[in-house]
Amino acid sequence: KGQHCELESGGAEEEDDSLFPWLFSSVVRERIRAMSAFEELGMCPEIIRAVQEDDWLLPTPVQAEAVPLILGGGDVCAAAETGSGKTGAFGLPCLQIVHEALRNKAITSISEARAAGGGAAGSVSVRLSVDDKDPYVLVTEDGLEAKSDDERRWNGIRGTVEILNGKYQYEVEITTEGLVRVGWATSIAGLELGKDDKSFGYGGTGKKSWNRSFEDYGGPFGKGDVIGMLLDRDAQTVAYTKNGNHLGIAYNIPPQLHHTPLKPGVCGKKFQVRCVFDALSYPVAGYTPLAQIDPSHTTEGLAMGMDTAGKGARPPLCLILEPTRDLADQTYKCMKLFGKYLDAPAPRIGLFVGGIDEKKQREDLQKGVDICVGTLMKTMDYVRRGQLDVSGLKFLVLDEADDLMKNDDRRDIPKLKKMAQERQKTRVQTLFFSATLHSPEVRQAIESITVRPTWVDLKGRPSIPDTVHFVAYTIDPNKGLAFRPVNEAVRPTTDGVHARDPPSGPLGCSQQIKEMKPQVLVKLADTFKMESCLVFCRTNVDCDNLEKFLNSLGGGRGFAGKAESGKENPYSCVVLAGMRDQQERQRNLAHFKAGDVRFLIATDVAARGIDIRELPFLVMLTLPDDPNQFFHRVGRVGRADRMGLAISIVATEKEKVWYHKCPNRGRGCTNTKLVEEGGCTIWYDEPTYLKEIEERVGQRIAAMHPSNFSVKGVLDPLGAEQAHHKDDGRSKRHKKEHVSAPVAGQAGGMLMYGKMKDDQNTKATLKHLQELSPAVGELQQLERVIQQRYVTLAGKGI
Repeated sequence: KGQHCELESGGAEEEDDSLFPWLFSSVVRERIRAMSAFEELGMCPEIIRAVQEDDWLLPTPVQAEAVPLILGGGDVCAAAETGSGKTGAFGLPCLQIVHEALRNKAITSISEARAAGGGAAGSVSVRLSVDDKDPYVLVTEDGLEAKSDDERRWNGIRGTVEILNGKYQYEVEITTEGLVRVGWATSIAGLELGKDDKSFGYGGTGKKSWNRSFEDYGGPFGKGDVIGMLLDRDAQTVAYTKNGNHLGIAYNIPPQLHHTPLKPGVCGKKFQVRCVFDALSYPVAGYTPLAQIDPSHTTEGLAMGMDTAGKGARPPLCLILEPTRDLADQTYKCMKLFGKYLDAPAPRIGLFVGGIDEKKQREDLQKGVDICVGTLMKTMDYVRRGQLDVSGLKFLVLDEADDLMKNDDRRDIPKLKKMAQERQKTRVQTLFFSATLHSPEVRQAIESITVRPTWVDLKGRPSIPDTVHFVAYTIDPNKGLAFRPVNEAVRPTTDGVHARDPPSGPLGCSQQIKEMKPQVLVKLADTFKMESCLVFCRTNVDCDNLEKFLNSLGGGRGFAGKAESGKENPYSCVVLAGMRDQQERQRNLAHFKAGDVRFLIATDVAARGIDIRELPFLVMLTLPDDPNQFFHRVGRVGRADRMGLAISIVATEKEKVWYHKCPNRGRGCTNTKLVEEGGCTIWYDEPTYLKEIEERVGQRIAAMHPSNFSVKGVLDPLGAEQAHHKDDGRSKRHKKEHVSAPVAGQAGGMLMYGKMKDDQNTKATLKHLQELSPAVGELQQLERVIQQRYVTLAGKGI
């Protein structure tokens, strides 16, 4: 409705496809899906735009598997057929991490220059761009005024400055009648503000706009009005003023744009405006006029910061080795294509092969190269001559690794890795990619130069190792919980699918499932004394809701960093999901690995890069609808021959969940109709998914007892089997044999999750605990009797 209003008020208008989303071409729909898929892998908008322009629709299987692993920081060995997208699988994440490292280095260079008394690194020109505009927009020579006489279509123009940090303001004065929209945009957004998810607008009809969504905001404006644009890159917000009146926050910048620079922008139909970047009419406290911007807060300033580091101070961060010149040239071109929209600063990519003029290669090395692509022989030639410095490498990539290793008669690859590693504290991340990685030469190289690599072998059949116990806890919404919740006053936050539904029938059961599952998770965690547990949720929204519930249960505070001792609350948690930026995800994973928090909440895509050696527990809040994903999840525990427990919380009824098909991909969506009815929900059939998983596993998944969480012969956390035997009148000797371990008992044996399967020290400890268990039980009973007698005597005044 809001979109119709804005278009109508602009006079005659050709039909706009944004009014009729169902008329989008199949190509447009596929591009929307592609954006979402690559965003879920953690890729930045600039790289996504580059691959989309190259007609990449969706990540290939090897990309979907390998990209999150590489972004997670571990060594990766990937085997996939030629033509399966291996270059993108390693090229995209390497390029993104290198770019982030360069940007951080530029900021450091500027800070050091200031500390040395050098002041700001130059100045930045702020004006309307004569290059970044539609052809029907005219701009004055001073770059402060713009106009368009086209009244039929929207035409736009952007400014010359790109803002990464700080709080800045500029103003636009409307000097003629016409329809105007003002705001902020990335350099890869469309020039019509608010028509995609990379720009933010406020229009003359009183509508704010983002991602084709138009909502009431601020009231209309027109000729003679002065609109102020406020950008806060610290709080990541966009706001506006009208003639000095603050209109409030219009948008919170989405996480995927937190590290993407924004430009000032204006668009309209038959409009004329004057932009003010300095000497503002209505300045807002705390915001700096855009003309006075700190260069270090801009892409141009960061590029200057890299120049201050000197020409020879940019040793490569990534080295990609290929077996032939042709393959090296092909990979070099791919890397250039992937990174063509990356700036502030732009990564420098160099090609180093034999058989061509060396002059350009030497010039590139003298200027500084960030990513080197080359053949092994030529690369080692430059290294031996001291022209290629490998002391700063973050990545060593061996593409077509089987061919590389076969031709490495001089054992140069291990030498290269050693040279790169010995002069730096951080580990060099090593990546092996090939159609096959099972030859003796490759296996030997992998063992010698990688550290606990993760394998991506798309040809193998998935299986569950014998170091993992996988069980299911079944909840029946018609019966309710079989135990008392930890805190009945704290209710779980749900996804809002049933916010307006009656609490009965299938819809009521669905709501019950949403509220019961988090309670079951908490009870399981306390029963098994889980100090470290990975929790899988279906969506980013589910991750956020579970985080809120656990924080509320633990006292209301979210995790704020490492506590002086222990965990800051009994249900401390962090989230590892696609909507969190890469730095936050890395911090959260580091805190979880260090034991600072109890729960790591994750989605499937985000968690594929997780490698936690002694992870003891995993809980699936919702079963995956793809059996293959079940194996991916279970594979997070039971690694390195250490025991792990994987628990699936499974409902006996279907659950209505979000399944967004809308152009906004769920942002602000409240359409709870089913997909087949034109809505954004589906019925999630966990009972069926459980059967499909059991078929793939080849056996029934053992079910836990609803109240004592035991599984006969596998789990007995509360000594339930012991109590059962006592009730049956069995002998004391038999009772003694079935005293459970602190965590689990396995068919009369002893184990502790997170520890080695056959660790003799662990077995000795558990045996000692079993021997002490009867005495501890007697002490507990004695303590109970003493307390009861004390209360009785106190009541009698004695």
